This record gives sequence, C-alpha cells and structure tokens, in this order.
Amino acid sequence: MRYSGGLEREGRLIENARVGEDVHLLRFEVEETLPHSLPGQFFMVRPSRWERDPFLLRPFAVVDQSDKTVDFLVKVVGRGTKDISVSDIGVSFRLRGPLGGRGFTPSCDSVVLVAGGIGIAPLLYAWKLHSKFVVRFIFGVPDKGWTDIVNWIKSQVSGAEVACEDGSLGVKGTAVDFLLSEQAYAEEIWACGPVPMLKAICDAFKDKIRILGSFESRMGCGIGGCHSCAIPTRSGMLKVCHDGPVFDLSEVYLDELL
Repeated sequence: MRYSGGLEREGRLIENARVGEDVHLLRFEVEETLPHSLPGQFFMVRPSRWERDPFLLRPFAVVDQSDKTVDFLVKVVGRGTKDISVSDIGVSFRLRGPLGGRGFTPSCDSVVLVAGGIGIAPLLYAWKLHSKFVVRFIFGVPDKGWTDIVNWIKSQVSGAEVACEDGSLGVKGTAVDFLLSEQAYAEEIWACGPVPMLKAICDAFKDKIRILGSFESRMGCGIGGCHSCAIPTRSGMLKVCHDGPVFDLSEVYLDELL
C-alpha cells in the first residue's frame, strides 16, 4: 500500500516509559480509528505546543499499533527528541501518518530479522505481526550502555539474540558477525540499522539471499515534497519517505551513502 501523504490528527500521550539509556517508549491514543500500518512505515510527530521553534515534525517508525493507539521508540539525539521524550502524560501531539510507500511484508516462509541500535523499532513491529515467519531475531548494539533496552527487547521477543561490539552483552561482535558465525540463513533477511551494517549484510549475502532494508533518514516533510531523504538507486534518486522506507538492498547504491 502506498501513501502519498497521511492524515494529520491529534493524539494524546498516554504512556511514556524509559526502556533504555535515552530511549523512551511512547504510546499515543487518538479518537478515530487509525489506518493499518505496515512494519517500516512511520508517523511524523510533534507536540502541539511547538509553534516555530522547533518547527519540523520528527519521523518515528511504528513499534506497535491498535485501532486507536500507536507506539513509537524515541531515542534522544537532539533538542527536539529530548523535548518529546520528557513530555508528560496527557500532553497533546500532532501525528501525521501512517507514511511510507513500502513496508516489510512476508513473501516467503522464513525470515531472519537483523536490527542495529534504534533500528530495532520497525523490526519489533514486524516480529509482532509476522513472528510465524521469523526463524532468528538478531539485535546488534555497541556496548553496555544498551543494557536496559536489551533487557526490554528480550522481554518482548522470545528468543531474541544479542550481539555486542565490545562483548559486554550477549555474543561479542556485530550483528553481521553473529549472522555469519551462526549460519542464520533463511529465504529473506529483513534489516534496519546504520548504513554500514546494511552494506556489510549485502556484501556477505547479496548473491545468496534477498535482503530488504529499512532506512533511518532525516526527513523534513515525510511526504516526498522536500527531497531531503533521497537515496541513490538503480531507478534513480528515490525518496525514503515516499518510495520506502523499505527497499530491496540490491537496488540501492549503498557505497554512495557511506
């Protein structure tokens, strides 16, 4: 399903839980029934109190959704996300979405999920909707600063496996190292995380398996108007917000994004 834009609606913050260092799970409630979101699709979000500074909405992938609630993981990376993360229960927000042209949808019987850092968000939703297709769920983190969110993910995903670059959590190494060492193969890999991680997966598996990746990009509008999230592909420059966020990685020139 493609969305050239999304209805903007008011949402009320009904839960704000710290699940990791500078990472919060936010749940919003709306009055009308929400359209169904595919894993990887997202909303543009801002507190209603924002007027001109900060001005732009922030993009957050859907972590879970019901008819009238939607959940996001918010990692504090700047002034806007900091302000969002400390919002009080009951605060009004503007929610635009769901947005995005492509999400993760099963086209085979076995999938490995590979998440790097906050890239866990869309894959957690993919697992919730399509767990019967998932044969491995691998979560890569850099260090013990991610202990709390690792514990939270393990409480959400039965059998989640952790790779940690400094060896302080789970298996030492990157998520891609773990993927290779465990021979965690399936018919498809669904991945979300930093571009170097996506590139490493492609280098290891591009001739063996179909790889779908969801891109974490800065966005100005979220509906394809500003072109700030465009990436180079075999079909030309495509917009993550409108043509993605999920792409077949064999079609993307990842070297140009490093």
